[in-house]
Amino acid sequence: MMSPWTPHFQKQDAKLLKEETVFSGYSQVKQVEVQIPLFQAGISHPLQRELFCRPSAVAVLLLDPETNQVVMIEQFRPGALFEGESPWLLEIVAGVIEANDTPEASAYREVKEETGCEILSLILVCSYLVSPGISNEKIIIYCARVKAPLAIEFHGLAEEGEDIKVHVFSTEGAFQLLSQGKISSSPTIIALQWLQLNLSSLRFPQ
Repeated sequence: MMSPWTPHFQKQDAKLLKEETVFSGYSQVKQVEVQIPLFQAGISHPLQRELFCRPSAVAVLLLDPETNQVVMIEQFRPGALFEGESPWLLEIVAGVIEANDTPEASAYREVKEETGCEILSLILVCSYLVSPGISNEKIIIYCARVKAPLAIEFHGLAEEGEDIKVHVFSTEGAFQLLSQGKISSSPTIIALQWLQLNLSSLRFPQ
């Protein structure tokens, strides 16, 4: 049996030579300079990189196990303006973890704001770095048990520029959209693939 993997180096092995904020707006860009040890001995030359900095965020897949339905949202995403047919994407709920908030508290708040649903119980799916080559952004994904709305609803905070349409799909319908390439945001793809693997054995805490 193979041993489990552990990183060859640790955080303290990377030497941060410089850290400077070069842009600060809706998001922040830092310029960093680091030196790192090399796998085959020695030290790298100083590496200069631009780092897109964002607070950690939560993403929540809403499941109604009684009706076997998932609740998803449709909204405009500027990052998709130059890709695909439409920048209005079908996604799971997501939002930034506010200062002094826990990820769980942020999940409860975002679900209520974006869908009007109340979380009945919550399961951690995973956490991951979105694009660690250029960004520090981390997303924590949950699956939440909810009661699906009976009709299409509209939500979001106008002061944050949110205009959200709530959709309800059967789990099979959501999986079909995934297989057809209709889902293009990474948290949504990861969450739905996780649900495909775990739906038959999924048990929420009471």
